[in-house]
Amino acid sequence: MTSVPLPDSVTSIGDYAFYGCSALTSVTIGESVTSIGDYAFYYCRSLTSVTIGESVTSIGDNAFRECTALASVTIGESVTSIGDYAFYYCRAMTRLESRAEVPPACGYYALDDINKQTRALFVPIKSLDAYKAADQWKDFVFITGVDFDKPGCAEDAVSENGGV
Repeated sequence: MTSVPLPDSVTSIGDYAFYGCSALTSVTIGESVTSIGDYAFYYCRSLTSVTIGESVTSIGDNAFRECTALASVTIGESVTSIGDYAFYYCRAMTRLESRAEVPPACGYYALDDINKQTRALFVPIKSLDAYKAADQWKDFVFITGVDFDKPGCAEDAVSENGGV
């Protein structure tokens, strides 16, 4: 299984749900899911992209830890908290997009071990200053404000930032 289709009846992804699933390459978490449990995708070493739906409010501890191929993550607008070590050791990440207007609170080392000196962070344009001041988010050198409601705007931001 390289991708996971989640039916609308799924409202949460439980602890350890896909732990160590080595064939999984992409995940799109739909609009019915409200939480991602602890260790849910831990050690999914082939996972390259994750899209977290607009209804998710929390990402559990170690949820995507050691997903060493994870290059692109989109966090939906309702996420308010990201657990301890949630994206720890995701060194391949080149693009992180948070659509939440208020920067999600990050647990201990939630966004650590991502090269924040060269990786791109895209956030709502009206929240740019809030992200630049928020714990862990402020450590990204390249933070770009984007109007996510404007079609193609996030893609344009990538080309404007060149090699980030």
